[in-house]
Amino acid sequence: MVDHRVEKNQKEKKEQRDSVRKALSKTVEEIFIRFASAWKTAQIYEPNNLTFMNQVNPLFTLVQNILKNEVEARFHFQGNTLFFNNIRIKFDFFNYHNFKFLAEEFRKKEIETICFQPGLDQDELKKFVVLLANADAKNENSFEDLTAKIKGEKIRHIFLERIHPLEIGAGLEPEDIKQSAKKIFFKSLTHLKEIFKREEKQERLQIKTTRRLIQSIVKLIAQDEAFMIGLTNIKNYDEYTVNHSINVSILTVCLGRRLGLDKKELVDLGICSFFHDIGKLEVPKEILEKKGKLSKEEREIIEKHTYHGAGKLIRLKELSSLPIRALHVALEHHLWANLSGYPKRWKKHSIDLFSKLVKICDVFDAVTTKRSYRKHDFTRNEALSMMLEGSGTEFDPFLLKVFANMIGVYPIGTLAALNTGQLAIVMETNPEVAFTPRPKVKIITDEAGKRIDGEIVDLTEMDPETKEYKRTIVKSLDPHKYEIRISDYFLAQGE
Repeated sequence: MVDHRVEKNQKEKKEQRDSVRKALSKTVEEIFIRFASAWKTAQIYEPNNLTFMNQVNPLFTLVQNILKNEVEARFHFQGNTLFFNNIRIKFDFFNYHNFKFLAEEFRKKEIETICFQPGLDQDELKKFVVLLANADAKNENSFEDLTAKIKGEKIRHIFLERIHPLEIGAGLEPEDIKQSAKKIFFKSLTHLKEIFKREEKQERLQIKTTRRLIQSIVKLIAQDEAFMIGLTNIKNYDEYTVNHSINVSILTVCLGRRLGLDKKELVDLGICSFFHDIGKLEVPKEILEKKGKLSKEEREIIEKHTYHGAGKLIRLKELSSLPIRALHVALEHHLWANLSGYPKRWKKHSIDLFSKLVKICDVFDAVTTKRSYRKHDFTRNEALSMMLEGSGTEFDPFLLKVFANMIGVYPIGTLAALNTGQLAIVMETNPEVAFTPRPKVKIITDEAGKRIDGEIVDLTEMDPETKEYKRTIVKSLDPHKYEIRISDYFLAQGE
């Protein structure tokens, strides 16, 4: 009886600790949301502007609430991980971008730790955010200059610690990341083609090589998600199934990452999506590429590729190296959220999460790829709008919403007309909800429509005199009508 009471008491204490930690983690997330917003607005507005103060005020309240119960509020960045007072903080998919934005900005300024101490007042916090947001990260002595300015502004309750010298140069430069990404993308294409050839000859497949490639993709997505999504604009129409499988794998890993899947889960997810269409090897090429409408018999042959795919994976000699969920994905990636679609007469009452994720990315890449049998090719904007109409029926509504947030109002790779008369390509979406219509774009024509190799600009940039945005997207355009190959602009990066 005594043991039972002790056990119950320990359980209650654990539940209490978990509850406190969960609440703390939520507060830290909210701090980072406000911090990121205050940082961005400080780059646009004056310190006493109401918009800026509307971000600083709740940020100050959140920090003060933590300092009531803590000796200090210490945020320590370690790679892609945040520790608050030695407690690891996990961000959910929706707020991860705020953490990523701040982590990258702190790294540029060589900041590893930021510490708030009791006694902090609102004016100190306001000055600190303004200094951070406007500090020149390109300056060789950026950290020293920043700390000197903090001292000069008499900010006494906020302290910074510098990244260890050995860590400063540890990451790849942006151009090196892009070169690595392109290399891995084309290596993956070659590898999957080799797998298809080996499978047809019933030879052993190189699943370990597949895993290493997917691990590289996961790592590169963590370093430059926007560029990796940009590479999915590469479309090889002669080798559709291979190219499509790589694109779906990249998009699905990005989506899984937004959901907070860990590294191992992301690698497994990437492998599952890599092989999702392997069953199409059993479908005659003349049916896959038929220009006219498919007959009932031809449609049945295509629909059987899900069974063929699962069967091929089951028969692999390397099955033990393959995630078991790959079988689910091969079978289920054409099932709708309401369990219609195919395989028909599905006996399960649920669909695997990985299958739902692959379903979304599979459709998105498929409808944005030019196909001989399709009368209309969707732009990325049109594809997303069309898919949102199927929310709750064809697609899981929650997962589709996450995907839509990832792709953005103007998806990466969108050809856009600007109010300046220029044409531009969306290169990176803006993670801040208030600025989603204002991504980073590459200017590709001048005002007269002449092709140029323009710069990449941020559409949140404002004219300091007029206080108006310098550029705004008027509408998205179909790149095919302008004979523009979107993929060329991504491949040109990192050269």
